[in-house]
Amino acid sequence: MARRWAALLVAVGLVAAALGLAAPAQAGTRQLKVATYNIYLGADLAPLALAQTPQELVARAGIAYDQVVATDFPSRARAISRLLRNERPEVVGLQEVALWRKGPLSGPLHTTYDFLDILLRELRKAGLHYRAAAVDTTGTITLPISATERASFTNRDAILVEDGLPVTNAQSHLYAAKFSFTTPFGVTFTFPRGWSAVDVALKGKPARVRVATTHLQPGVPPIRNAQGQELYAALAQSPYPVTALGDFNTLPTEATGPYRTFTNGGYHDAWLTTHGPGGGFTALQDPDLRNLPSKLSARIDYVFYQPAHLSAVSAHLIGDKVRDRTPTGLWPSDHAGLVVGLRLQ
Repeated sequence: MARRWAALLVAVGLVAAALGLAAPAQAGTRQLKVATYNIYLGADLAPLALAQTPQELVARAGIAYDQVVATDFPSRARAISRLLRNERPEVVGLQEVALWRKGPLSGPLHTTYDFLDILLRELRKAGLHYRAAAVDTTGTITLPISATERASFTNRDAILVEDGLPVTNAQSHLYAAKFSFTTPFGVTFTFPRGWSAVDVALKGKPARVRVATTHLQPGVPPIRNAQGQELYAALAQSPYPVTALGDFNTLPTEATGPYRTFTNGGYHDAWLTTHGPGGGFTALQDPDLRNLPSKLSARIDYVFYQPAHLSAVSAHLIGDKVRDRTPTGLWPSDHAGLVVGLRLQ
């Protein structure tokens, strides 16, 4: 009987291998599930740069703020919390974690949408308990949005860590490389960007992994590339295995840029490892988030990891299916999220 059971187990193993099925994790396997999600600041700010007069800038800023209201982050946060509840990653890197304030032209501003606070509350309602272990605040822009009101936008990236997971060395930094432009009427805007990192201990294990998240400059390759090089150099100082995740605003096919900086520098791309070069599209839905069908057609969000110490055992998208939308038909974000299972070697 023992021999028959042994033969049966071998046969099952061979069938599973032939079908490409992963073997169940062995007891004591050191694994970490991470996610990256650009949750969308709520409006397309690019038209602000096209304003030719101060009056046109005010009008465009007003349109942008109205779009923030219409894209309804509280509802989208509920959708995102449901997606994360299904996956339960221990660490989540978030980008475009906006803070919006509004008030009279000459009076104080009050918070209208704090994306970090809203999302954490929705996660708790979904039975999930995360804390913001690191937040990089990359700058604030304040503009009139009408003849009587003004609004401010603060851009942030954040790392959420599941309660109970030990964290040390939380850090946040701004890049030296930053984008600036001057309007035709002489107003200069500067847009810093940054990164955050934490060292997390795997549950019940002494081993630690450094998890970093970032959102690199879109649309200006020289600035984006310099930021990617800064991040790569900073993470090279880590005494622990590293995974770098976020919106890198770079395509895998680009000959130069952050994708090549990391993959030529010894990191692997988790999606490529587990699925090959096809699919994995994470960007980009319409600014109003109401387009159908989905317009996700570019892969610019990644989980990079060091294969000498880590291996990717799974990778899949969230927020990319029609069923993931809010009851009013909004996509959870203009990006899809990416969830990756990593195993410590």
